[in-house]
Amino acid sequence: MSFAKMISVAGLVATVSAHMKMKSPAPFDPSALNNSPLDASGSDFPCKFGNGYSATGGTTNTYELGSKQTLSFVGQATHGGGSCQVSITYDQNPTKDSKFKVIHSIEGGCPAKGVSGNMGDSADADDPFTYPYTIPSDIPAGKATIAWTWFNKVGNREMYMNCGALELTGTGGDQANFDKLPDMVVLNIGGHPQTLESSDYVFADAGSSVEDNTSGSQVATCSNDGCTQGNTAGSGSSNSGSSGSDSGSGSGSSESSAAAPSPTTAPSPTSAAGGVFITEPAGGSDSGSGSSATTPAAAPSSASSAAQADPPAATPSSSTGSGSSTGSGSSGSGSSSGTGLTGACSPEGTYNCLGTTYQQCASGQWSVVMQMAAGTNCKAGQGTNLNIAAVAVSGRKARAFRA
Repeated sequence: MSFAKMISVAGLVATVSAHMKMKSPAPFDPSALNNSPLDASGSDFPCKFGNGYSATGGTTNTYELGSKQTLSFVGQATHGGGSCQVSITYDQNPTKDSKFKVIHSIEGGCPAKGVSGNMGDSADADDPFTYPYTIPSDIPAGKATIAWTWFNKVGNREMYMNCGALELTGTGGDQANFDKLPDMVVLNIGGHPQTLESSDYVFADAGSSVEDNTSGSQVATCSNDGCTQGNTAGSGSSNSGSSGSDSGSGSGSSESSAAAPSPTTAPSPTSAAGGVFITEPAGGSDSGSGSSATTPAAAPSSASSAAQADPPAATPSSSTGSGSSTGSGSSGSGSSSGTGLTGACSPEGTYNCLGTTYQQCASGQWSVVMQMAAGTNCKAGQGTNLNIAAVAVSGRKARAFRA
């Protein structure tokens, strides 16, 4: 197989086979649900309906008003995380005209926290990160549809959406309370505006139930009108949802299986910026001491632990990176000599490479120092891109490619 074909096949592994699907709530007809994002044309909005897939089959999620539930996933192509919403419509067979209202927003770190690329290439592996949310106690009971939507942080500008059958039990709800909930955000499909690359997204109207995982990250504020750089919503400062928790189980009655408990550790990411690694003998057609490639402003992989209640966006790390950065084009309170810069910085999004570690200017402050993906380093200095080079390991070299 030619090297070009190897790249193509490996890219398909991460971009098709390992994409994410909703596990809980149970989706419509899970065996027929593929794991790709919504079509860019919007032809399968909502819920990926079309091509034989419809609001039939599967298990009905029976939830009591006011009950605690858990959002969980299958797959490993987490694309650096991003932001998610859980929404409800009372249409049992939703259409493009259905009114989806948001009951919970997860800003940053969804469907994975502290993972800057993908966790692996398995489409069947359980995502160790789970997200608790609460069914509102003051909306009407009855048959409905529940939906998960996701805007990925790195990679192609995409929107994911899975839906499942829902029956809400209880009494005392009011339609007016449902109508007051925020509208579900729709972006990246069918002529809607696009999200911004390499940002965690806060929602201009996230609602009263919010999990905020954006600390230390580059943030953009998004609505149905599009996204702008920076946090102009302020929704992370007063969330009523459970912030940063990656475990939990629903306390309401449900016919679907409860989400599996989180394992002690999360899988180590295996790619940079949503891509995959391809190994090649050192004597191959592209031999040398490490071929360098410039990537767009997207962070390399860093390992994370699901055992932490709220894993940070990156783990502080010392570095013996060669060279030093004097902050050309960017301000900081020190030189990049192994432990990184601290304090204020500009312009937003600037990278500071220390060799085997790096950091980024986010929300006007230098982030903690983060480890480069295994088998790579970067050219010391500052810039809008990371100049990543592969490092020869045991007679082989790894090359990073963008999904």
